[in-house]
Amino acid sequence: MTYRELRQFTEIVRILGYPNPVGIDSFDTPNFGLMANLLHWLATLYDPEIVVLVELSNEYGRVEFVRGIVQQLAIKSGIRLNPRKLYASDRYAVRELLKIATPIYRGVKCAEDKRGTVSTSFPKNQNTQKISQLSATVPRHSVELYDQLDKEVQIRETRTKILATVPSLDDFEKQVLEAVDGTSARLDQLNKELDRFNSDEDALNTKIRQRKHEYDRQSKRLMSVQTIRPAYMDEYEMLEQELSEQFKTYFQHYRNVDYFEKELLKHTDKVKKSNAVFQARAEKRLEKERNHLVDDLAISFDKRGDQVDSDIDADNLPSGLIADSDF
Repeated sequence: MTYRELRQFTEIVRILGYPNPVGIDSFDTPNFGLMANLLHWLATLYDPEIVVLVELSNEYGRVEFVRGIVQQLAIKSGIRLNPRKLYASDRYAVRELLKIATPIYRGVKCAEDKRGTVSTSFPKNQNTQKISQLSATVPRHSVELYDQLDKEVQIRETRTKILATVPSLDDFEKQVLEAVDGTSARLDQLNKELDRFNSDEDALNTKIRQRKHEYDRQSKRLMSVQTIRPAYMDEYEMLEQELSEQFKTYFQHYRNVDYFEKELLKHTDKVKKSNAVFQARAEKRLEKERNHLVDDLAISFDKRGDQVDSDIDADNLPSGLIADSDF
């Protein structure tokens, strides 16, 4: 946070009309009260419809105050503030407040410049121009007046009938009293609901405080437990290291088994292919031998057939010829 930004912020706040004095050294030390007052004042100055819940007596109320204004400014105007820096209430919070004050100051300065321009550039013959403008509106107003007078004649009878049927003052008073009674009953009901909401809020705040106390106690207990080294940590670290080594060994064995399985699969495929080739060759050779055997059998059958034919012819010869042939 620079000295120039601090001075710029104090000058802008003074020009915008902040009622309390703000100096350059106001945020040398954290000052949440001044920061909250400035934030509330600038937020309502930027957007009067911003809803601000001012409850700064406890830490929860301060946090909700800063968070509510930051969220509403981000939604309505797109100004993004850092709630942590605002809550710190130091010089860095001034830089966040400057994000709200700068556009307000620019708008005020622009409006003043426009008013100054209009006042300096007003023509000398303003009376003549004003008279001409008024004279131009006279015919239009005359026509409107004539139309209204014409309507008066038309609605006179209707107005007379309505005035004749106006209820009496007692009826008006009765209706007003009934409305007041209804409003009072509604107000009592709202007060009861408000009391119930207040009691519920008190109960919730009590529960929140209890839970916060329990949270703080458990946090302290957790911190104390985390600072103590358990007795089994040495054994745990030793077992963890041993498990890591066992896992490395197991992983190496797993990779070896996987590699051998792949090699076995390749070898099995190779053997199957070799057996298939060998079987095809054997079948081809067997088929070839079968064909040779069939051919040999056919040749032998042909020879035996010729021999049988010769024997048959010999049987048909005379006996003397057979004897000679034997010799």
